[in-house]
Amino acid sequence: MSQAALPAGILDRVWDGAGDTWRWLRGVVLGEWEDQRSTSQIVADAMVGFVPGLGSVVTLRDLIAVIVRLARHPDKREEVDEWILLVVMLLPLILAAAGALAAGVGALVGAELGGFLRAVGLCLVKKGGVALKTLVEFLNAHGYGNAVQALREVKFARHKDALVRGLNEQIDKLIELARGLQRRLQALHPHSLPAWLPGREAALRGVHNCQAFIEQLQSLREAARRKIPEALLEMDARLGALLAGDVRAATHVTHTLPTGQAAPAVARLERSGDETALRNPHPPEPGNTRRLPERRLLLVQHRREYSLADASGRPVGAKPYVPGVTRVENPALQRVAWNAQKSKVQEGWPDLAAPNPNKPGRHNTDYDTFSGSLRPERVSAGSPQTFKRLVSHDKDEVMDRGAFWNRELPADGHDMRAHSAIKEGWNKNGEYVELRVPPRGHAVWKELHALQEQAAGRPVPYEEALKFWEGPAASQVYKKQNDQGRWVEDDWYLAGGKPQQFFDREQMAALQRHGFITPRQKTNYPDFNAETGNIVPRDGPWFEVVPLDAAVPPPRPTGNTP
Repeated sequence: MSQAALPAGILDRVWDGAGDTWRWLRGVVLGEWEDQRSTSQIVADAMVGFVPGLGSVVTLRDLIAVIVRLARHPDKREEVDEWILLVVMLLPLILAAAGALAAGVGALVGAELGGFLRAVGLCLVKKGGVALKTLVEFLNAHGYGNAVQALREVKFARHKDALVRGLNEQIDKLIELARGLQRRLQALHPHSLPAWLPGREAALRGVHNCQAFIEQLQSLREAARRKIPEALLEMDARLGALLAGDVRAATHVTHTLPTGQAAPAVARLERSGDETALRNPHPPEPGNTRRLPERRLLLVQHRREYSLADASGRPVGAKPYVPGVTRVENPALQRVAWNAQKSKVQEGWPDLAAPNPNKPGRHNTDYDTFSGSLRPERVSAGSPQTFKRLVSHDKDEVMDRGAFWNRELPADGHDMRAHSAIKEGWNKNGEYVELRVPPRGHAVWKELHALQEQAAGRPVPYEEALKFWEGPAASQVYKKQNDQGRWVEDDWYLAGGKPQQFFDREQMAALQRHGFITPRQKTNYPDFNAETGNIVPRDGPWFEVVPLDAAVPPPRPTGNTP
């Protein structure tokens, strides 16, 4: 055999092997940025999730990849596997943040539980039978106890609300990054640069692409409210089928798990909490409203700002508060912070300390509904951007033209209370309206400009754009009456922190007259109870909060509250 012939064959095989190895490593390193990964790559990725520190890095890598893919390709949102991947990458982040407070699986809690659920979730996508078999063998061999028993304890659906909130937080971060890049590109004033200058077109495209990406992310947020619960149901069903030995039904492959134990039946998702737990099955005595079968009362001393609570007395979305001790997450802006910004009123932005028309000699303090950074923002005529405003079903249309809005709806009533810090007395919800931006040249722009000049007390440059303030919602402490009848701080508060937008109230009235605020639509929140006409606690039974010195209210009629 010639010296030249021998290396040729060997080198071909070595080169082919090296190429296969590189492609395998590339798939592991790129994670969800790489399509069509093999079973061994999925298993390797799942194992990496158990490595402290590195697991968080690869999880964040994959989470961003899946969010970007779903945002840019709306057709992908119809594939349940894509939503399963999104859930899989979110779980470790929300459980690591919750730590020991999160419901565990066996002895696993926090970040370790997140890594475990990420690995299980990855195995449920496409080639789950082979991958899950390998995962069970790995866990059993590395001191994780009975892996099959741990798998039986997994209930993905219990994390639904935390997942929706976690996705909203990640989308908010990506939107903020995109807006920051957009502002930097706009600061270059690319429209005024010479056409021959290198990079001008790229800067113009960048401004447009940033806005398009922001709108795609907002659209994804809306879809997630519906798709994440569906994905969780599918994940629980697939895992149950695998454990039951029906791997084909779950993943369309033919591998089984050698558990040596009886397989459980695949069950439907059970609702958390037992709303009937405290109902009296016996008929009440005549006239005894405290014994109505559906009546659950929580007797408290003195009046509160809320009428519904859970068994511990906690109103929806609230956290414990100790006056003088608790430091809220989002403290209200003070007047000095507004004074540094109020010159923008002379440029057409709303006045957050305008005279109060209902209290002569007094001024509003709308600035204290914000926390942290308060930014003047604008949206130009003809923009596809819309804003949503939650309204109370029992209040008239005057509420529809209020000042406070959101770029997208909260995920549910709990999210509205907890993160938008909207007290029950302000808004019972049930419905929402949408604000749309008028097109260029519409007559309403002149009306809005006149209102801007009226608020500023001086001429304001004409611009066809809606101007508003944006920033995180301030925390709100609930109030209660003391023995002297004064309203003082209660034991609960709403954390706030969700971005909110503030528009001029008179301008909203003008936009409503011209039809740019839509008729009301149902929010269809799962925690909105039509019988009470209010948001109720989503976990466990809810109670009517009744002061000890007040008469027991009459029983509520069935059906919608008038």
